[in-house]
Amino acid sequence: MSIQMENDLKIYEKPIFLNGLLLGVNLVLFIFKLVFSFYTNSLALQADAFDNLTDIIMVATSLFALIYVNKKPNEKFPYGYFRLENIVSLIISIFIFFTAYTIIQESIKDVIAFVNGFRKIIITNPLILILLSISLLISFFTALYIRIIGKRSQSPIIESEAKEKLMDNFISLTVIIGFIGAFFNLFILDSIFGILIAIFIIKGGYDIFLSSTKTLLDAVIDFDKRQELYNLIERFPKVKEIRTLEIRKYGRYVFIELDLLLGKGLALSNVDLLKKKLKNQIKKNFPEIFKITIITHTQEQKSSKNAVPLKDNNGLNSEVYDKYGEAPYFGIFEIKNGEIYKFEVYNNQFIDREKRKGILVSDWLSSQNIDKIYTKMPLKRGPKLVFENSFIEVVTSDEITLHEILRIEKDLTSR
Repeated sequence: MSIQMENDLKIYEKPIFLNGLLLGVNLVLFIFKLVFSFYTNSLALQADAFDNLTDIIMVATSLFALIYVNKKPNEKFPYGYFRLENIVSLIISIFIFFTAYTIIQESIKDVIAFVNGFRKIIITNPLILILLSISLLISFFTALYIRIIGKRSQSPIIESEAKEKLMDNFISLTVIIGFIGAFFNLFILDSIFGILIAIFIIKGGYDIFLSSTKTLLDAVIDFDKRQELYNLIERFPKVKEIRTLEIRKYGRYVFIELDLLLGKGLALSNVDLLKKKLKNQIKKNFPEIFKITIITHTQEQKSSKNAVPLKDNNGLNSEVYDKYGEAPYFGIFEIKNGEIYKFEVYNNQFIDREKRKGILVSDWLSSQNIDKIYTKMPLKRGPKLVFENSFIEVVTSDEITLHEILRIEKDLTSR
């Protein structure tokens, strides 16, 4: 999500508000569970309480990180504090692993004790069961709300906290199941469910750990719209080759680095303009991309791709047509090192249009990624502007046939 989209979030959708809500809920649950764990002599409930204490520590850390993430880049940190979110997410994943380990360890101990004839004594009380169920519902709906907002804000901190909170609900559920089982002397249920749920906890923690580690190791991510992005860049005027396209993600922010080969003969001022236009086009189509770095190289090989309006389709002997927009055909040829590399003749698909023929033809020729257009007469303002925006050179020539224009281009590319 772009920064503008983040700014459009309402106050109750912002990460700082959500973390404040989490802090308050976890604090209340921690005190409630800790008090009743001593009253009931339930180690599971006591462990669940300290799991909430772990959440309190993590949420406080997240609040600290969110404050620093929003700070602007400076001389010491030129790329900002974006990775801080992933560091916090990594810490959260480690806490998740630790929680799962604790559950498995205690559950195995209880199972072994049960096999050896020892029962885990729990003081049962219907009122406590009701209060635990209410606390579970509060925790569940809080986690659900945070998960929905986390998806919208695309914050790894919020999304990882939502996952962790949902897993906490499973832990709390095992406590309730243990209490229900205790009413029927089925004390082993708590331990069995604890092991099964711990497996799901490990899976969630692994996903968070892997995603955060990839970012911190500066790994290239699998961008969902990579092919669309590649096609946009490839079709952009004067781009002859995409040498590298690397996409990285720091927190919510996507960064791309481009190494492009541009057509020969492009002025330095036009190169800067081309970069600016390409960046604007990318951000318009992919608003989730935060920063774009473009490195360009000029084509060393002597080549050009040119277009000519034609009166007829007689191959290289075709005559050049006077009126650009009304030409029946267009010849497009590529020359490399003084030799014809490719030559094709196309019908003018806009010849029957009453208005804007020249502009429509110019748009189409620009999409063919040509370097130059030859015309007999100066172009009108509309078509000329299209070519200028696409960095295409317009050449007015008195040559009569395509063969004569080819001779000129051969001389230019063979020098």
